[in-house]
Amino acid sequence: MPVKKIIVAVHGIGDQSQFATTQQVLAQFSRYYGQTPAVPLGSFHNGKGSGVFTSDDPPAMSDFGFAEVYWADIPRQVVQQKYLLEDVQPWVRTIIGRVHRQRLNDLTETEVQRIEQVLGEMLQTIDVLERLFFLAKKMGLFSFDLRKVLLDFLDDVQIVAEFKEQGGKIGEVFARQMQAVYDEFGNDGEIYIVAHSEGTVVALLGLLTAMCDPQNRWISKVRGLMTIGSPIDKHLILWPKLFADFESACNKPAVPIEWHNYYDYGDPVGFELETARARFTVGPWEGAFDFPEGHDHGFARYPLPGKAHNDYWRDENVFGHFIRNVVESPASPPPRPEVEKYKNPPKSKALAEIVSWIVPYLGAAALLFCGVLVLYKAVHGFIEPKDLNQKLLPLFSAVGSITCLLAGITVVARIPRLTRAWTWRSFGALVFLVFVAASQAAHCLAEESTPFRSCFMTPQVVPGTHFSLVWIALAVALAASVLGTLWPRLGMGTLLVPGMIAVAYVVFQHAHQAGSDTSGKLWPVFLAGAMFLYIWWLVALLFDLTFVWHRYIRMSVPIFRAESARALQPMAPAPLPGP
Repeated sequence: MPVKKIIVAVHGIGDQSQFATTQQVLAQFSRYYGQTPAVPLGSFHNGKGSGVFTSDDPPAMSDFGFAEVYWADIPRQVVQQKYLLEDVQPWVRTIIGRVHRQRLNDLTETEVQRIEQVLGEMLQTIDVLERLFFLAKKMGLFSFDLRKVLLDFLDDVQIVAEFKEQGGKIGEVFARQMQAVYDEFGNDGEIYIVAHSEGTVVALLGLLTAMCDPQNRWISKVRGLMTIGSPIDKHLILWPKLFADFESACNKPAVPIEWHNYYDYGDPVGFELETARARFTVGPWEGAFDFPEGHDHGFARYPLPGKAHNDYWRDENVFGHFIRNVVESPASPPPRPEVEKYKNPPKSKALAEIVSWIVPYLGAAALLFCGVLVLYKAVHGFIEPKDLNQKLLPLFSAVGSITCLLAGITVVARIPRLTRAWTWRSFGALVFLVFVAASQAAHCLAEESTPFRSCFMTPQVVPGTHFSLVWIALAVALAASVLGTLWPRLGMGTLLVPGMIAVAYVVFQHAHQAGSDTSGKLWPVFLAGAMFLYIWWLVALLFDLTFVWHRYIRMSVPIFRAESARALQPMAPAPLPGP
């Protein structure tokens, strides 16, 4: 039976194995047609020039052929040669500088420095999370290498967007594969492209190139394009020269290519493609793609941030929707009742949303609680070494009270470094007040002999002074904000230095109040203080990463704002200031 539909997979970032992406796509088609995926990787190495895999088992899939555009060997050669790719942090700094010169945002020099510093802190956080994920793997909970996903993505972006020679070779690989598919099945077959991650950029550039080639013939057979976890919009804005040759469509297909984009809100790479839609569906490109706003499908289906970038491959609803609505043409027999559930786009999952929004902050709060507990027990052991049976409720209430104050300080001090929006800064101040109230309430639970109402209205005063803990916390928050504004390159030190001075002052006052009655050992206090400082640093990093994740990834708020017209066309750099 002749093949009528050829599914061409274009893999994304990382050290991909040949045909592994095709195998995953075939597995999803098998599930859609009620079959258990059972095709080993070796079966795809069939010796055909086009590399198209076909099978009559099951009969429902006898009309399909599966091929792959494999380009991973090109960036792999660059990586193996070493000393060619730029390290991630200085390369990101060049992007920030380029954006600043092109005036995509009204950034001041101080804000540019702050972005550089925060991005460096993000990389530090990823290093820490990598160790935590390693422990999770050893415990059998899950396996995921966040650092590899992000760094592999950045490496591949460098090669596709910055390295003209290697990027050209990738385009040639795409064109050769599509031509081979057309040569073997072009008379009767329709072509559908499934692209992931950076592979979506490769696929789009390949399609645009084909449309502007009067001699090209395979483009007329492309009927559908599925992009998952796509960074196309970011490339359009940051690397406009990639698309400078496509001001108009020279050879648009007679039938518009139906394009559906799928992205999870927790995916650090994939986003809505509103810029691509505005660029390639109107004006001279009108009729090239069928890509209305309703074909851009965003959802929250995967609970673990970052890992969401790879979880599409296990989501039968995402692929089922594309197969049901694009691959299965209206001329096909009516869809089976069991696949009608794929008629509507994939919906968000409540549990994934809750976990993604709340759990990271709860995890950071729990970690901060543990750090405070370590320091509190060391100080208590120094002041009252004979009190070995402290009740749990007063203990946890006192630790919880201090934790709330430190959490409020962290939030109100870090948010101004992560956003310029005054609404969020006001929200941070509101969170600080809520944590102050929670701190006082927790403190009153520890005071068993004092009525709760009268205790709540009485501020906590540091022994031997007239200073309230709330005023000390507010002073730390203000100091951190001022230091962060004046000296952004101090990084996390803007919070930890005044914070540790305040903590040391409070601990000293408690110890001084005990006077000669104390007979405990002092060295555990210093050891616990160092551990507490490290944990607080880690908590602040986790908060930064989570906030950035939610605001700039889940909420899709652009870091670099631009007028839409300027974002959709090549931009000349602004003149550099004179000496």
